[in-house]
Amino acid sequence: MTSTNGNGNGHGESGANRASIRDPELDRARLRAMHEALTGGDVPTAGKLAEDALGDGIDHPMVLNLVAGRREAEGRLDEALALLGRALAAAPEAIGVMNAIGLCLSRMGRFEEAVEAFGGAVAKAPDFAPALANRGAALLALGRNDEARADFEASRAADPANLIAADGLAALALGDGDAAAARTLAGQVLAREPGWPSAVLTLAGADLAEARAAEAEAALAALLADARLSPVDRALATGLRGDALEGLGRHGEAFAAWRESNGLQAELHAPRFAGRPTTLALVRDLTGALAGRRVPAAWGHGGRSPAKRHVFLVGFPGSGTAAVERALAAHPEVATLADKEALIDSARDWLADADRFARFCDLEDEALETYREAYWRRVAEEGVDPAGKVFVDRHAFNLFKLPLIARLFPDARVLVAGRDPRDAVLEAFRARWRMTDPAWQLLTLEGAAALYAATLAMVEASEEAFGLFTHRLEREALRADADAELKALTAFVGLPWDEPLQGLVAEPDGVGRWRHHAAEIEAAMAGA
Repeated sequence: MTSTNGNGNGHGESGANRASIRDPELDRARLRAMHEALTGGDVPTAGKLAEDALGDGIDHPMVLNLVAGRREAEGRLDEALALLGRALAAAPEAIGVMNAIGLCLSRMGRFEEAVEAFGGAVAKAPDFAPALANRGAALLALGRNDEARADFEASRAADPANLIAADGLAALALGDGDAAAARTLAGQVLAREPGWPSAVLTLAGADLAEARAAEAEAALAALLADARLSPVDRALATGLRGDALEGLGRHGEAFAAWRESNGLQAELHAPRFAGRPTTLALVRDLTGALAGRRVPAAWGHGGRSPAKRHVFLVGFPGSGTAAVERALAAHPEVATLADKEALIDSARDWLADADRFARFCDLEDEALETYREAYWRRVAEEGVDPAGKVFVDRHAFNLFKLPLIARLFPDARVLVAGRDPRDAVLEAFRARWRMTDPAWQLLTLEGAAALYAATLAMVEASEEAFGLFTHRLEREALRADADAELKALTAFVGLPWDEPLQGLVAEPDGVGRWRHHAAEIEAAMAGA
C-alpha cells in the first residue's frame, strides 16, 4: 500500500518521482486546504499540511514558508533559512518571504543581512508596516538608532497597531535614558499582547534604571521560562537578570548569569566568529610592529578638518567613555559622534595584519589623504557638523585602532577614559555588546583580561612611536577631586570651563564592583 503522508511509500519512490505522477488538481486542493487553515488562524494544521506536502515534493512558496516557520520554532534556523531561500527563488516578488528571511536572520544575530532582506521588501512595498518595523528592530540591534526610529515611525504611520514598532520606540526611549516613557510604551504593548518578550525586556531595563532590582529579577525569571524567546533575547534576558541579581546582592548568582548569557551569545555567533583571527592577536601584532619605531608625524595634514579641535575619546570597553561623551555633548561648543564607524575604510585596508600595518606606517603622508577624506565624509553622512567646534569622536572599540588614529590624525587629541583595571575587565565581560571581533573576545572573563593587558601594551607602544597628544581621565581620580580633573579635561580638549560637565561626576559608575567577584577577576588577570 502506498503512503500518502510524505514519509515515503512501499516502493521507495523519491519526492521527485512522486511529483511526476501526482494529480495536479489534488495538489491544488491540498494547497487550498493549507491556505484555508492558515487564514482561519489554525497555523499548526497549516504547518502539518505543509510538512506533508513538502515530503511529497510540492515545492510551493507557501509550503516552503510554512515549513520554514516550523523549523524556526524547533531552533533549526539554518534549515529554515535555506527553505525560505528556495521560496524566494520560486517567488522573487514575495515581500512576505523577504520579511520572513529577515526575521530568520535576526534570530540568528545576523542583523546586517536582516536589514538588507527587510529593505528588499520595503523597496517593493514602501508602506509594508511589518518589514519597516522589523528593519527598525534590526537597525536598533546594530546601534543605528536614528534609522531605527525613522522605520518605527514610518511603520506606525502605515499601521498604528503595529506592536513591533511600538516596542522598538519603547526600547529607544530606554536607551535615551527616559525610563518613564519606556515604561509607558512597553506597557501599551503588553496591554495588547501580554508577555511580549521584548517589551518585558524593556520594562525590566526600566526597572533596573530606577533601582527596582527585585521587580526586574522576578519579571526576567518568568520571561526565561517563555518558549517564545528568541536565542538573541534569551541571551539578553539572562544577562539582564544577572544585573538584577547583582543589584540584590546575590553576587555569585549574578556572575553565573553573566557567564551563561555570554555562553549563549558564543553559541549563537560561533558560525561567524569562531576560528577567525582575533582582536587579541591583532593588538599583539600591532604592538610588535611598533616596537622600537618612531613614526614622524606630518603636522598639519591630519589636522585638515572642519573642527576647531579634533578629539578621539577612547577607552577599554566598559571604562565609561559613554558617560564622558554625554557630559561633553552638553557643552555648547562641542559636537560629538557616538558609536559610528567613521574609520571603517582605513581600518579595513590597513589593520588586517602586522605586515600591512607596517606598510601603512611607511606610506608617504599624501597617500593617506584619501582615508582622511573618507573619514570626514562618513562624519558628514551621520549628520554631524563639526565646523568651528570641538569635535569628539567616541566609539566603544576605537582604542584598538589607536595606531591607525595616530598615523592618520597626528594633530588630534586622544582622551583616554580609564578606571581600575579589575573593574574595567569585569564591566567589559558583563556588558552586552553588539557582536564584533572585539566583542567576541570579551565573552569570557579570561579573554577580556588578556585583551586588556595586550591593549595597555599597545597604547604605550603607540604613544612612544607616534608622540600622541594624550590625556587620561581616571574614574577614581574624578571621584577624588572632580574640580581638578574636569578643569584638566577642558584645558586638554580646548574648552572653557562649563557647569554641564559636572554631570559626569553624578554618573553611576560601579567603582569597586570587582570586589564582589574578586576570586574570578584576580584569577583571570593573573593568567593574562
